[in-house]
Amino acid sequence: MFRALGERLCYSFAMRTLVLYVSKTGNTLKYAEEIAHAVHADLLPARKFKPKMIAEYDTIVFGGWVMGNQIRGLDKFLVHYPQMKEKNILIFSCGMSMVTQQTRADMISSNILDLYHVRYYQLRGSFDYQKLGPIQKLLMNNSLRLVANDPNASAEQQALLAIKDTPIHYYDTEGVNKIISVLHRLETVVEVEEVK
Repeated sequence: MFRALGERLCYSFAMRTLVLYVSKTGNTLKYAEEIAHAVHADLLPARKFKPKMIAEYDTIVFGGWVMGNQIRGLDKFLVHYPQMKEKNILIFSCGMSMVTQQTRADMISSNILDLYHVRYYQLRGSFDYQKLGPIQKLLMNNSLRLVANDPNASAEQQALLAIKDTPIHYYDTEGVNKIISVLHRLETVVEVEEVK
């Protein structure tokens, strides 16, 4: 798109954004949908992502759910980092943990995100034990058993014992709005002036 301004021509280029996600129970998908809708981005499950798509976008957002401090699907996404390193890359995770400076630092360390030039956002998600698969239920049961048998377990850890019977419903509006705000700042229209 271009328009004449007096004796100058201005060319405007809108940035294209892709939001990829890996979701187990729908929490990460919900965040990805809101982000994509707010910035008019394309939305795609990460399993359908093809490396040739990288050239079509200026900004790529990846969101994945967390298990054992690992962001699911992130390793497969970051394999393509050499082709994406000149792009704006945002990564968000969705998990049960409270969002603190320490849990954020732990996620960056566990997922070796400090090796990449990316923006990372930790979002808290909902949790419903009934939506877990058999392996996740087994792992969760083992974790809950450890907490139940630990006399030094914190009050927060003890509260987790009720998680099998009581789903946690949480939506991190502030975190999502922060991601959207950053994407809007990155999306500023680039204008190239040509003097006639």
